[in-house]
Amino acid sequence: MERNIRLDWSSLVAEAIRRRKEQGLTQKQLAVFVGLSSPTVNAFEQGKQTITLESAVKILASLGLA
Repeated sequence: MERNIRLDWSSLVAEAIRRRKEQGLTQKQLAVFVGLSSPTVNAFEQGKQTITLESAVKILASLGLA
């Protein structure tokens, strides 16, 4: 069975940023919490480079979005 799953990535990232700030976390603090580098968290939020799905899921899960 084929499924067409649509994902509004920019809205998901915007919500992740909102939740991070709501929790009073800096990008660096979030990176330490999820075991990633600060540049990886920054890249996720800026959408300027590709990151692994595993890294994206770690960030999203830590903010209650996965």
